[in-house]
Amino acid sequence: MDLARTLVERRTLLAVLTIIVSIVVGWGVTKTSIDPRSDAILPEDDPYAAEVKAVEADFPRSRSALFTFIAPDGDIFNREALTAMEALHARFGEVQSAVAVGSMVNYRLNAVDETIYRRQYLLPPVDSLSDNDLAEVRDIALADEDLVKTQLARDGDMALAIFKYRPSGEGLSERLEIARSVVALRDRLRGDYPGVEIYVLGNDLFELDSYNAQIKDRNNLAPLVALATTLLLWLCLNSLVYALCTLVVSFLGILLTIGTVGWSGFAFNQISNMGPLVVLTIAMAHGIHIISIYLQGLHEGLSKLEALEQSLRLNLQPVTLATVTTAMGFLSLNYCSSAGIYGFGNAVAMGVVWAYLVTLTLLPALIMWVPTRRIPRPLGVRGMIRRVSDLVTQRGNALFWGLSVIIVVCLAMLPLNKVDFDRFEFIDKDSDFHRVITALAEKIGNDQSLVYAIDSGQYYGIADPAFMLEVERFADWLEEQPDVSVVNSYVGMLKTLNEAENDNDEAWHILPDDNLQVIDYLVGYQLVQEIEPHLEPIFDPEYTTVRVVVGTSNLSNVQLLELNKRIEAWHAANINPDYRVLHGSNTILYARLNDTISRQLLEGFTVSFLLITLTMLVGLRSVRYGLISIAPNLLPPAVVFGVWGLFVGQLSPYILMLFSISIGLVVDDSVHVLSKYMAARKAGENPDEAVRYSLDKAGSAITITTAALAMGTFILVFSNTYYYQNVALMLTPIIVVALLLDLLFLPPLLVKLDRFLDRRGEVSA
Repeated sequence: MDLARTLVERRTLLAVLTIIVSIVVGWGVTKTSIDPRSDAILPEDDPYAAEVKAVEADFPRSRSALFTFIAPDGDIFNREALTAMEALHARFGEVQSAVAVGSMVNYRLNAVDETIYRRQYLLPPVDSLSDNDLAEVRDIALADEDLVKTQLARDGDMALAIFKYRPSGEGLSERLEIARSVVALRDRLRGDYPGVEIYVLGNDLFELDSYNAQIKDRNNLAPLVALATTLLLWLCLNSLVYALCTLVVSFLGILLTIGTVGWSGFAFNQISNMGPLVVLTIAMAHGIHIISIYLQGLHEGLSKLEALEQSLRLNLQPVTLATVTTAMGFLSLNYCSSAGIYGFGNAVAMGVVWAYLVTLTLLPALIMWVPTRRIPRPLGVRGMIRRVSDLVTQRGNALFWGLSVIIVVCLAMLPLNKVDFDRFEFIDKDSDFHRVITALAEKIGNDQSLVYAIDSGQYYGIADPAFMLEVERFADWLEEQPDVSVVNSYVGMLKTLNEAENDNDEAWHILPDDNLQVIDYLVGYQLVQEIEPHLEPIFDPEYTTVRVVVGTSNLSNVQLLELNKRIEAWHAANINPDYRVLHGSNTILYARLNDTISRQLLEGFTVSFLLITLTMLVGLRSVRYGLISIAPNLLPPAVVFGVWGLFVGQLSPYILMLFSISIGLVVDDSVHVLSKYMAARKAGENPDEAVRYSLDKAGSAITITTAALAMGTFILVFSNTYYYQNVALMLTPIIVVALLLDLLFLPPLLVKLDRFLDRRGEVSA
C-alpha cells in the first residue's frame, strides 16, 4: 500500500477523525493539575528516602514561615525594626490558620538573666524603652548563645521570627491560600515600616512561588513561542496561511499532549510543565518539512495533489525516524527515578507521537484547502542553501578537517565539567527565599541541617540512662566537628533544665540520673513546645525516638555527603546496635542528587543512544549511513558541553539531562539530509551531485525548522523558572550547532567516505 497516496486521498476523513479525537482527548485539559512541591524532583528509589519517610511519620513537618527582619543601618535593635516585630506578633491572626509566632519579642530570658534584670522576657514594650534600654537589650541578646545560634545575627543586623500555622487538611489549595495570606501580611508590614527590610520564606511559600511561576510560564511563554515561531515561519515561507497551518497542527499537538496527561491523572511539575513547549516546536518542524517540499513541487509545475503526494513520500521516512528517535530520547528519562524528570520525558514522548499523527492526518487536508493563485517562494533561505552547497562542493576538504579540529578541541574540554547541584538554583535570585538563605549562611551560619533519628526500640526508652548516655556521646562528638555550627538534641535540653532546677549551678549541667525526673522534664518540654513557636519536637509522643539536628553552613553537596559519611561511620562504630539511627530530612536526599540522578541519566542515555542508532540502521536500511548518522547526532551536545566546561564548568543533573534528550531532537535534521542523499545515490548520482540534491531538498526545511526550534527554546530565557533559563542557554546552541554540522560537516563526511569506498570497490573489481 502506498501510504503517501492514502494520506492524500483520505485526507478529509482523516482530518475529521483527528478533530473528533482532539476534542475527546483534549477534554482532559480540564483535569490537569500542577504539583509545585520542591521535593517532586527527588529520586523516589533513594535508599535513604524510606528512612526519611519513616522519621517524618513520627515527627510530622511543622507548618511554618520564617520572617526575616534586616536593618539597613546595621542595627536591628532600633525602634522601627523592633516595632515591626511587635506588629507581627499583634497582627499574626491576619494569616489564615495562624497558631503562634516566636521572636525576640517573646523570647524568655534564662534564669540567671531573669534574676539580674528582674523580668521574664528579653524585650519589654518598645515604646517604653529609652535609648539606653535599647542598648542594654542589644547587649543581653548578643551575649545569649542560644539566641545567636537560632534567631539573631552575631553582628546584630538581622533577626528572625518563626510563624506557625495549622491547616485543617493537606490539600494544595489550602496551603496556597495560607501562603498568600502570609505574603499579604509581609507586604502590609513592608508598607508600614519602610525602613526595615522584611522577607519571608517557608515550604508552602516555596510552593506558591513555584505554582505562580508555572502558571506564568504556561500563560505567557507558550503564546509567546507560538507567536514568535509563526512570525518566523511567515517570514521564511513568505506565506501567512501556510504558517498558520503549521500553527494549527502544533496547537492540536499541545492540546492532545496536555489532555493525555490530564486523563492519566498525573500532575505537571516544575520540569514537566515545559513539555508542551517542546511539543509545539517539534510539531512545527514536521509541518515545515512537508510544506517546503510541497511548495518546491508546485514551482516545478506539479499539480497540488502530485506535489503533496511527492512531499509526503519524500518525508514519511525521515519524519517517522525523527519521531521514533525523539520519543526514544525522552522515554530514556524513565531510567531516572525523579518524578520531575521522568514526568517531563513521558509528557514530551506522548506529545511527539501526537504531533506526528496530527501532521500526517490533518496537515494534508489543510494544505489542500489553501488556494494556489500565488505560490509563495521561501524568502532568502534557498539562496543561502545554494551558497552552502557551493562551499561544500568547492571547500569540502578544508571544512571537514577544520571542523574536525574544532570538534576534537571541544571534546577535550568535556572533562572540565563537574556535576554539582544546588537546589536553590531553581529559585529566582531576586526572591525572598534566595535573599534569606544567603543571609542565613552569612550571618547566622545555619542555612542547612542534617537530621538523624535515634530509635530506642521501646516505649519511654529515651528516658533510659543507657540510651541518654549514647545520645550524649553522639551529640558531644558532633559538636567537635569543624563543619558543624550547632547541634540540637534532647540531652542538651535535659542538662539545661537540670541546671535550672538546681539554682542554676553549672555543676548540675549534667544528665539527671532520676528516671522520673527525666520524664518530668520531657513532659514539661512537650507542654512548652505547644506554645513556643521556635521550639521543634525533639522526641516523639511515645518517648521512643529522638531527633538530633546538626546545623551546618556554606557546605557544598560533596562536603555534606562527606560529613554524613563521617557521622554514619562514627555511629556505626560507637552507638549500641540495638538503637537504630535513621536519616530524618530531605537535605541528604538533595545532596545525593548528583550521584543518584547522574548515574540514572547515564544509564538512560546509553540505552537510548544504542536504540536510536539501531533505529537509524533499520530505518535507513543501511549499516554505512546508519553508523555515519551517529556523528551529527552525538557531536552537537558534546561540542556545546565542552565549551560549557571551559566557561562554566558546573553541570546540575537537570542540565545533564539535556545530553540525552538533545540527541533525539537533533536527529531530525540529519535524517532528512541523509535520506535525500541516499535517494540521490540510489538514482545513480555521484557523491557531489547527491550532496547538492540533499541540500537542495532538505536544506531550506532544516534551516527553517532549526530557526523555529532555536527561537522556541531561546524564549525560555524569559521564564520565571531558573531551570528553564538554563535549558535555553544549553539547548539553543546545541540545536544551532547541529544545523551547522548537518550543513557543513556531514556532507563532506559523506563525500569523503563514499569516494573512499568507491575507490576501494574499483580496485577490488
